[in-house]
Amino acid sequence: MTRKIPFVLLLLLALAPVGVSAPASSSPSSEFVRPSWGDGQLPAGCVVDRDPLNPDNLCYHMKVGLNALDSPKVDVDVLVPVSPAAERDMRVAEQAVMMWDGGLHYLADQMGLPWLKHGFEMDVRTHQVVVDPTGALEHPLSLVDPEIVVVVSNPAGGVGIGIDPVSFAGELGIVDGEGVPCASVPAPLDFGAWTDKPGFEQHGREKGGVYVEDCGGVGGNVCFAVNGAIDPVPGASDFFGLFDLVAHEFGHCLTLGHVGDGADGPWGPTPTNDIMAYSTDPPGVAKCVSTLDVEGFALRMSRYLDVDGDGSVDRHDHLAPNDVRGDGLNSFQVQHPDDHLYASSTGDPADCPQPDLGPVPLSYGSWTPKPVATTRPVLRASSLQVADGHVRVRGAATNEPLGKAPTERTARATDATSDSPTPVTDLTGVDVSVTRNTVHATMSVSQLWPLAQGGSVPAYSLLVSGRRFDSFIGTGDTSGTPQVMDNGTGYYLPEGSATWNYDDNTVTFRVRRDYLADQHIEAPYTVNAITGLHARGNDWIATTDAAPDGAGLHLAAPPMAPETRDAPVARTVRTSRVMLTPEGGASVQPTDSTLGVGLVSTVDSRDYYRLPVERQATAKVTLSWTGSTIFGLSANGGSGQRVEERDGSITVTVPWARRDLSITVDPQEVVEPTTYTLTARLTTVKADRDRDRVPDVADRCPARPGPSTSSGCPDTDADGLLDRADRCPTQASASASGCPTGADERIVLIVDGRRVASQTVVTGHGSAAFTLGGDVGRGAHRVVLAWVNDGEVVARVARRVG
Repeated sequence: MTRKIPFVLLLLLALAPVGVSAPASSSPSSEFVRPSWGDGQLPAGCVVDRDPLNPDNLCYHMKVGLNALDSPKVDVDVLVPVSPAAERDMRVAEQAVMMWDGGLHYLADQMGLPWLKHGFEMDVRTHQVVVDPTGALEHPLSLVDPEIVVVVSNPAGGVGIGIDPVSFAGELGIVDGEGVPCASVPAPLDFGAWTDKPGFEQHGREKGGVYVEDCGGVGGNVCFAVNGAIDPVPGASDFFGLFDLVAHEFGHCLTLGHVGDGADGPWGPTPTNDIMAYSTDPPGVAKCVSTLDVEGFALRMSRYLDVDGDGSVDRHDHLAPNDVRGDGLNSFQVQHPDDHLYASSTGDPADCPQPDLGPVPLSYGSWTPKPVATTRPVLRASSLQVADGHVRVRGAATNEPLGKAPTERTARATDATSDSPTPVTDLTGVDVSVTRNTVHATMSVSQLWPLAQGGSVPAYSLLVSGRRFDSFIGTGDTSGTPQVMDNGTGYYLPEGSATWNYDDNTVTFRVRRDYLADQHIEAPYTVNAITGLHARGNDWIATTDAAPDGAGLHLAAPPMAPETRDAPVARTVRTSRVMLTPEGGASVQPTDSTLGVGLVSTVDSRDYYRLPVERQATAKVTLSWTGSTIFGLSANGGSGQRVEERDGSITVTVPWARRDLSITVDPQEVVEPTTYTLTARLTTVKADRDRDRVPDVADRCPARPGPSTSSGCPDTDADGLLDRADRCPTQASASASGCPTGADERIVLIVDGRRVASQTVVTGHGSAAFTLGGDVGRGAHRVVLAWVNDGEVVARVARRVG
C-alpha cells in the first residue's frame, strides 16, 4: 500500500532550506526494529542451530518458559534476615525487583508493545525477618497470594553475614487470595534447606536457584527465587553480587532462562551483558533488562493480555517462541544482535541505571531512564541522473553515531606506580595497536606473578569494548603456559593469545578480530588493561588496578583481513574416509561415566577429536562399540547435525562442513570397560544452483540466492524479515507482517514541488539504501529528497539539475 503525502508537507519539503534536519533520534526505540515471534519465524540472519562453532550461528538464543507464571499482576514478597546491614540488604534486593519492573515497562514502550506496557503490573512487599537469640522466628510469617517470593539466604560458611542459617528455625507460610494455606517452607533462610528440597533448580554455578509450588485454585503458582549471597559491608566485594544475583534468579521466576553461557550452554554468541547471563560484563556495572528479556517475558504475558487489541483475551493473542522445539525440553527465543538493546537511556548496557548500594537508608536508584540522542539522521544521494525527461536517484539513509569517531590505530596510557595493593597487580602502562587481524596490547606491571608459585592468584586482563579477556596460569600448572579465557563466554582462546615476558614484566595479548566479530564486538574498539584477584579457577574477586584509570583507549581499525577459516570448494565430488581413533580403538572405564551432564566434578572424561576439512564437504561421523555402554556423540562446527542411533553405533551427519569439525565422544553410562572406534566419511559438496555460495545440501532456498546466515534464503527488501515470512517482500517495513504502514519511515522524491515517488525504508539497524525515479519532463529542475519519520522531515537534500 502506498501512503499519500499531505499537500502541506509537500509544500514544506519543497520550500525548506537546504540542510534542514530534525534532532538526533533517541535510543533504544530508534534502533529496535521488531520482535520475531511464531514458530520458525526467525529474524533474517539467524539460524535455529545452537552449535557455538557453527560459523552461521550469529544470533542470541534464550531458553524460555521456565515458570508457569499465571497472572499479569505480579505480587512479589522480599524476605531478608536480620543482619548488621539489614536495611541495605533489603533495599538492594528490592531494587533488583524494581529494576525488572521499570525496565520491562520502559522497553515495552520503546519496542512498540503498548499491550505489555499497560497490561502488567508489579507490586513489591518487603519483610525483615526477626529471630530470637536461639535463631527461631519470633513471629510466624504468612504471605498472601504472592506470585514470586524472593528469599535472601546466606549459605553456612559462605561469604557474608554472620548469622548461622542452620539454627534459623520457623516456618514460612503461603496462603492464597481466599486465605487457604498453600505451601509451607521450613527454615526459609537456610540455603541448604532449599537445595535439599525436591524440585529446587540451582542452575549450575549459580549461588541461588528457583523453586515453583503449584497452589492451584485462586492462589496459582508461587515461584521462590532463592539467593545465597549477602554482602553486608557497603563497598566490599563478594564472590556473588547480591543485586545481580537477586535480579538473575528473579528473571527465572519471570519464566526466562539462560542465554548461552550457563551450565546448559554454550549456544553460540552470548549477550554477556544480559542479566540472564552468568558473566560479570560490563565490569563494575550492575545489569538491567534487555529487549531479549522483554521478548521472552511477553510470550508468557500474551496468555493473559489483549495483544491484538480486539477487546478480548483468547487464543489469538497467544504468542509462540520462534524455536518451539528447542532442546526437546524447553523452547527458545532467537534474537538478532542488532535488536539487542538495554533499558538504559542509550540502549547501551554500560548506561544501565544503577542501584544505590550505599549505607544511607531509604536511598534508591531510578529505574525509568529518559531516552537520549545517540545518532543523527544523514541523507545522502550517491547518484542523481536526469535524462530524456526521467529522473533516477540512488542513495542511503543512515543513523550516524554522535560524537567524533577515533582515527588513530595505536594508543598508549601510563599508570602511576604503587597504586595497587601488591607489585604483581600494579600496572604501569599499556600499549595498544589494531591491525587487520588482531587487537594487540602489551601491559606492563611492576612485577609478574612468579612462575615458581604455580597457578597465579592475579589475572592480567584486557577489556575490549567491555568484554574481559583473562590471562592466568591455571591452578596446579607448573609449565608456565598462560591461558586466555573469554570471561563472557568461558571459551579458551588458542595457545599464544597471550605471552608473559619475565625479562621486562609485560603481558602481551593478541586477540583475533575475526573472533571478536563472531562475538559482535566491532571496531572502533575501547580498550583497557586491568588486574584482579581470582580464586577457584577464575572466579573474579576484585579489580586491583586499571590502565588507563578512567575511560579506555579509543581506537580505529583498518578493514579486517579476508576470511581465511573457510575451506575452498572442490572442483569435483569425491569421498574420503578418516580413522580418528588410534589402531585398536580407544577405551573408557565405568569411572569415566558422565551421566550425560558432561563435566563431572573437576574431571572431564569426554574424548575430543579434530576432523580436518580441506575441501567443503558433507561429513558423516560414526562411533561404534560393542556392549551395553551408552555413548553420546556430537560434531560441532558445521551447518548443523543430524543424529542417527542404532545398537552399538551413532552416526552424526553434518550436511555442510567448511571448517574443521570438533568431535566429542561422551561416555554417558559405562557399565563395563568398553573399546570404541570413531570414523568419518567426507564427501565434497559442489552443487549450488542459485550460486549464493551455500551448497544445495544446506540451502533452504536453493533456487533463490541468500546468505548462509539465513540458510541461503533472501531478504529482498532488507527489512529483517525473510521473503518466505514477508507478505510484502519487495517493500521494506518494520511492521510484523512486513507490509508498509503509516508508521514506517520513507524517502520522498519531490521535483519542482511535485511528489514523484517514495520508498519505505528501515534504518533501525543503521542504514538503508534506496532507489527512486520518475518522469519529470525536459529542462532544469529542483530535486528534493526528504527522509520522513513519524510525520516529520528528519533530513533532506536538494539539488538543481538540467
